[in-house]
Amino acid sequence: MAEETNTSANQSQDNAEPHGEQQPTDWEAKYREAIAHSREWEKRAKDNKTAADELQQLKESQMSEAQKAEARTAKLQKELDALKAEKQADEWRAQVSKDTGVPADLLHGDSLEAMAECAKALDQWAHPKPKGMPNQGGKPDHPAKGQETRDFVNRMFSD
Repeated sequence: MAEETNTSANQSQDNAEPHGEQQPTDWEAKYREAIAHSREWEKRAKDNKTAADELQQLKESQMSEAQKAEARTAKLQKELDALKAEKQADEWRAQVSKDTGVPADLLHGDSLEAMAECAKALDQWAHPKPKGMPNQGGKPDHPAKGQETRDFVNRMFSD
């Protein structure tokens, strides 16, 4: 059955396109169609925005004075809380910057501890600590060259 559809599809292509030539795609027409479609959706979006604004105004006009005051108070409280949080963060940045020497502009975090860890990481990055020699201060795994001879000579003359 699938073969029958393929055969009929091939025959329809042969009928539409003589000698196997493909007709060029009209890109300009497709572009104009896409632009028209885009303009249509843009118009719908603007109409929806206008309707949403009108609905918001209607809701506000139906609110009592107490509700308006309450909404305004809530909005102002949010702004105040945001300003207090920003002021606290600035104070923490200044404190951590003073303690560590890392510029306050580079510090980030939402708590004093987070800012201190950020400053520590930045300080370690900016001023890497030199690494010591590997196995420094340890004992060698094998005896030094000539140690057997020295031990023999020491035993001979120690008596």
